[in-house]
Amino acid sequence: MWSWWSEILQDPTKVGVVAAWFTGGAALVGVGISAVVSTIVSRLSVYINAVTSERSKWIEALRGTISNLSAAADRIVTLRQAKAANYAESVEWATDTQELHRLMTDLTLRLNPTEPEALNLLKAARKLNASARLHSSAAVILADEVMVRHAQWVLKAEWERAKEEAAGRLQALRFCYRRWRRAYNRFLLRDGSLQKLDAIGAGKTDLELTLLRSEMDVV
Repeated sequence: MWSWWSEILQDPTKVGVVAAWFTGGAALVGVGISAVVSTIVSRLSVYINAVTSERSKWIEALRGTISNLSAAADRIVTLRQAKAANYAESVEWATDTQELHRLMTDLTLRLNPTEPEALNLLKAARKLNASARLHSSAAVILADEVMVRHAQWVLKAEWERAKEEAAGRLQALRFCYRRWRRAYNRFLLRDGSLQKLDAIGAGKTDLELTLLRSEMDVV
């Protein structure tokens, strides 16, 4: 081996050939590495864009479900309390409550059952569902407000995830998530307290329920 190198080094022509060979080989290796890196980055970009797009669709779909659920509950309690054409015994009642049930199922299937904020949103939605069927308009208004405010936090968390994924800042995502969790815990101690829902069906008057709802607007 050493004799071969010695022979090469003593012949200027061969030195040039070997140098050109190494230079070409290094260039090929560089091109190969560049192609591999480019492919990985491209595929990662496609994946991130796909995930971000799906998150955006999920956010819009959840907004629609929450809005429709709120409207369906309001319609049921309004017609039930007005006793319009024996509404509670009509086909219309069956249709409306079936739609309410469909929206509840849709909401349940959209949420992650392992996330506390999703479970809290479901708790508020279930109380709204029961209030529309059994309780007063004041109960529905209170449950609806609690549900909407919890939905805002679920939507905000998902939107933050989408933005961070699009930017590719995984470390920033972890930091923002921890900061978001602290803010959410403060929310639960204030106007997001689920204890307000316990007042529904517990013998509270409509005035008391209305006051509980009004307290949520105090800054």
